[in-house]
Amino acid sequence: MPTLLVNNQLSHLSFEKFSPDQRLADWVQCYWKIGSSGAQTAQLFDEKLYPDAGASLTIDFSHDTPIVSFTFNRHTLAKTFSNHDSLLSIRFAPTGAYHLLGIALHDLAEESYLLGYDFTPRWYSSLIACVEKMHNSPLTSQLYLLEQWLLNQAISNKLAKNSTLQVIQKLIQHKNSATDISKELGLTRRTLERRLKKEAGVSPGQLQQFYRLKTARALLSSSHTSVTDIALQCGYYDHAHFSHSFLNFTFETPQQYRKRKILSIPT
Repeated sequence: MPTLLVNNQLSHLSFEKFSPDQRLADWVQCYWKIGSSGAQTAQLFDEKLYPDAGASLTIDFSHDTPIVSFTFNRHTLAKTFSNHDSLLSIRFAPTGAYHLLGIALHDLAEESYLLGYDFTPRWYSSLIACVEKMHNSPLTSQLYLLEQWLLNQAISNKLAKNSTLQVIQKLIQHKNSATDISKELGLTRRTLERRLKKEAGVSPGQLQQFYRLKTARALLSSSHTSVTDIALQCGYYDHAHFSHSFLNFTFETPQQYRKRKILSIPT
């Protein structure tokens, strides 16, 4: 059974996050849900979705007939949520959607797709059968059913760790350059880049940028470390280089982001 992860953000949307079964941990970051707050008046909230080479399969139970969508974004997206939404989502790790669901992310031109309308993957009918069982069920049952469906996909695809996961971990941890990693694995850099784009939908440089800025966002919102020190910790040349990259990525300066996050933390 997925375990609830402590999370204080987005309390206005009744947001909760859950860890996956260990057998899925290489391919699934978490499950998350947004549940109706019970408020009589609907309110809209604008949130940002930051790319990290992961993807989301989201089931919207806010309607009489659940709607299933798949999202993969290479750029920061602004999305509006309501406190009356009822959403349950799988957040895939980099390469997770490719290996578990067979979705080649580099082929996707848009950020979001409605399953059954924009495209109908081979596993669509089994997912819809699962969603029908989930509809109007308690959250614990929904999570159990969704995870069992994912485990069945893993069994069907005979999933096992592969060298791409090793490449991603090294790139994320900034231990090696893409050239060094390709040499270590006996590949050309071009072959490594093609594999990463096919399985994760991004280039090595994009993946490293996503995780540098993910680390920076965490430090800005949870520490008093100066912006200059955060820039150096995250591998940027100086304050100016970091601020420019951060602004292009998040549409905020580091100082604006820190101020917004601090103000949103419950006291």
